[in-house]
Amino acid sequence: MLAGSAYMERHNQVAGIVYRNICNQYGIEVPKSRWAIPQKVAENNMAKVLWDFSFQTDKQVLANQPDIVVDKEQKKVVVIDVAIPADANIRKKEHEKLEKYQGLKEQLERMWKVKGCVVPVVMGALGAVTPKLGK
Repeated sequence: MLAGSAYMERHNQVAGIVYRNICNQYGIEVPKSRWAIPQKVAENNMAKVLWDFSFQTDKQVLANQPDIVVDKEQKKVVVIDVAIPADANIRKKEHEKLEKYQGLKEQLERMWKVKGCVVPVVMGALGAVTPKLGK
C-alpha cells in the first residue's frame, strides 16, 4: 500500500516538471510552489494545458486520461503520459504508452480536426531514459 503512494508521488513529481516547463514555454502562469497540484485546465491565447483530464470521445477509448495534453494555437494536440518503471523496463513501458494512447490521439484528431502525437515520458526509477526521450 505504501509503495503505491510512493510510485504515484514520484510520477506526479516528474509530470509536474513537464507541466511547469510547458506552461513556461507558452507564458502560462504556474503555481509558485513546485509542490502545488497543477490546475486541471490552464490556458491563454497560445495554448491550453490539461492536467490529469478525462476526455469524452464518441467511441469508447480505454485510455482517455493522459497526464498532460497541450492544445496549441497551431492546431496541434500533444498527448503526454509519464511513467516511472524499473530501469530494465523503460523500453517496454515506452512502447506500451505509445500503443495505449494511439486510439485517444486518433479520436482527438478527428473530433478537434487537429494533428496529434503521443509523447511518452518514461524515466527509470533510478534515472535511466531511452534514447527517444530527447527527440
